[in-house]
Amino acid sequence: MRPTGIVLIAIYHFLAAAFLVCLAIALGVGGSVLGAMFAAGHSVPLSGTGFFVGIVGAAFMLVFAVIAALAGYGVWTLREWGRILCIVLAGISILFSLPGLLFMGLHFGFFMGGYRLIKLAISVLIIWYLVQPHIRSLFQRSAPALP
Repeated sequence: MRPTGIVLIAIYHFLAAAFLVCLAIALGVGGSVLGAMFAAGHSVPLSGTGFFVGIVGAAFMLVFAVIAALAGYGVWTLREWGRILCIVLAGISILFSLPGLLFMGLHFGFFMGGYRLIKLAISVLIIWYLVQPHIRSLFQRSAPALP
């Protein structure tokens, strides 16, 4: 039986992966539409830029979606590499949230600041939860005995 915290962390990463896949599709389609708009009636050398940016952005989002899905799978199956990957992803999330919090008061970005605060709190809770001794012991698999 998995603890509720492990289930919630896995669901969080699976939802993040699904969101990133949707974002990748939107970037791919949006880049194609943007490229077509730039190319319509013009012979501009940069007409394919929107398409290129959309495809490259979509590829990056798909890579991040795979990483998030792997983290969710690793935690769900109680693998040590999944626990470590979740801790690393939460640490990266903290590092990217901090600059946004410092500039939260500029341009009255309180909505995004509130979002970053919630994301920061979730990341800190994930790290705290996954380093607890009783949770860490769930991920430690003993080597099979030799016959």
